[in-house]
Amino acid sequence: MGRMSVAERRDSLVAAAIRVAEREGVAATTTRAIAAEAGVSLATVHYCFARKQELLEGVLTAIVTQLSDAAQAELPPGGDPGVLLRDGLRRLWEVVEREPGRQQVTYELTQVALRTEGMAGFARWQYEVQSGLCRRHLEAVARAARIDWTLPMPVLARMLLAVVDGVVLGWLVDRDGATTRRSLDALAESIGGFSRPAGS
Repeated sequence: MGRMSVAERRDSLVAAAIRVAEREGVAATTTRAIAAEAGVSLATVHYCFARKQELLEGVLTAIVTQLSDAAQAELPPGGDPGVLLRDGLRRLWEVVEREPGRQQVTYELTQVALRTEGMAGFARWQYEVQSGLCRRHLEAVARAARIDWTLPMPVLARMLLAVVDGVVLGWLVDRDGATTRRSLDALAESIGGFSRPAGS
């Protein structure tokens, strides 16, 4: 791998892990398979990641951060909150549709964590990360639209995460993109209704 910093090596290994997981599934994403995919020794993987769970955390973080960054790419000030949410969900959807295997990996990670002794904490952490990104996005929309949300942020963030999660999972099953896009638009409109002018 040449002269890479530890951070660069970690990023390279996370990318390799994502490729393996997309192609073969999370269960087959062993440290040996990741090392082979990245073209490094097994010792390099263990040097960069003390535990496999730490590597899986890197995988999940990379995937959900990509989605979050897409959703927040453009938040013009003064916009309608429902429209800002709709446009963000449409950008997020473009990423999902382009890379469906990555989204499937996130669902597999949840199930593996719930079924593997000692990994229940990973499943909780996964949803805390995703909920946190939803909160960050809703807060950014509120600032841009100059509104306050009328529902408590934990409730609103859970609504956003749960519905997006379910809609994407449904699309992975039936690949009905038109219905998926309409569902996400309806979600944005619905959540936008839980707003009022800031300070009112």
